[in-house]
Amino acid sequence: MQRIGLGLIGCGGIARSAHLPAMGQLVDHVALLATADTDLSAAEAAAAPWGATAHTDYRAVLARPDIQAVVVATPEYLHAEQVCAAAAAGKHVLCEKPIAPSLAEADRMIAACAAAGVHLLIGHSRRFTRRYMEIRAAVDRGEIGEVRLFRENERRPRGIPQIWWTPRHWTGNPQVSGGAPMMNAIHETDLMRWFIGQEARSVTAEVNTTIEGNVGVIDFISLTVRFANGAIGSAEVLNCAPPGYPAFHQLEMYGTAGAIRARDHELTGLTRFGDTGADYPGHYEMLLHNLPAYARELAELVEAIREARPVKLPASEARAALEIALAAVRSAHLGQAVELGR
Repeated sequence: MQRIGLGLIGCGGIARSAHLPAMGQLVDHVALLATADTDLSAAEAAAAPWGATAHTDYRAVLARPDIQAVVVATPEYLHAEQVCAAAAAGKHVLCEKPIAPSLAEADRMIAACAAAGVHLLIGHSRRFTRRYMEIRAAVDRGEIGEVRLFRENERRPRGIPQIWWTPRHWTGNPQVSGGAPMMNAIHETDLMRWFIGQEARSVTAEVNTTIEGNVGVIDFISLTVRFANGAIGSAEVLNCAPPGYPAFHQLEMYGTAGAIRARDHELTGLTRFGDTGADYPGHYEMLLHNLPAYARELAELVEAIREARPVKLPASEARAALEIALAAVRSAHLGQAVELGR
């Protein structure tokens, strides 16, 4: 079977740690033909193993007639421009989450892809993570009855890598970064909708900025969502734990007939200690941020293209998760609950 020609737009951390390895896992099905990044050395490093061409302008990738789909792995403030351009060029798109910084931009992206007849798959990777796939299957089988309470907490050390959340990196620039609500809690707002199976009706949240050197980007959020059937979803995300603190996630879900709990191991088998504190080699990579999820994600786009069917995770789901996350930030700033879907 002929391989799908791919382009990669954005060759930074998420591309190196997730999307490029995922492409390698699907080498019999995809071929990376061109890359683009404003840092040419990053684009060249991503392109080299594939013999692909490297560019600083993403439009050069979209101009290639042999590229059928692109992976957009850039910061969220660039998504709308690049995804709409990809749609205009007739390319299918796998775009990193969050879909966009605003609902208006999300709507523009969805409309552009629909008008062009191309797929738009937003990379909510936890939908493709084995832990959550198994939990969803259990919920579908009715093992815990009707879900009444969902909660997931997420903890990360400040700076993975160390420059994140500082003015040295885009994630630390409040003009373009949505901080923890967009980088992390967008996963939780997506998961709670997925498991509860209802639409959000109200959101209440608190946020904070705590990391030294932070110039206004949210690095902590606690939010509570009430859904149409009365179920409650809650999440607490912080990116400001001390260096060396292990990345950690814990989910608890309670239904009318049972409960489910899933958590990361706090430690790996190897711990190193140095002047900067404890270090858990491979800890971050071996938890939720794992290769199989991203390979399944890419495989879903490839199969949808080949089978001429819609992707199983429509972009409207990503928009709904974004709406909750944006409402949470608004709630925190207003100091009151924000109503949705009225």
